[in-house]
Amino acid sequence: MEKTFRTPQCQKNRKTMMKMPRTKNIKTIEAEISQTEEQLRRLKERCDKASQKLDALYELKKHREQEELLKAIDKSTRTKAEILAFLESHA
Repeated sequence: MEKTFRTPQCQKNRKTMMKMPRTKNIKTIEAEISQTEEQLRRLKERCDKASQKLDALYELKKHREQEELLKAIDKSTRTKAEILAFLESHA
């Protein structure tokens, strides 16, 4: 049993619902592939830069912590042996 569309708006909607999506040709697909590859390349570059910056920040933090620890050791009245024994007992 076929549906009947009574109003002109319903007939128009029926026509648009029956349209099939366009099929992409090879050139369009290749262009889209190329564009997506370029986007991915740029994202990888950004990721690499962010990773390098993070590594540099970790190194800077480690260096500052070492400096802070050496300053604390210099100010301390404890001997090297006492400090090492303390660190080894709490490791």
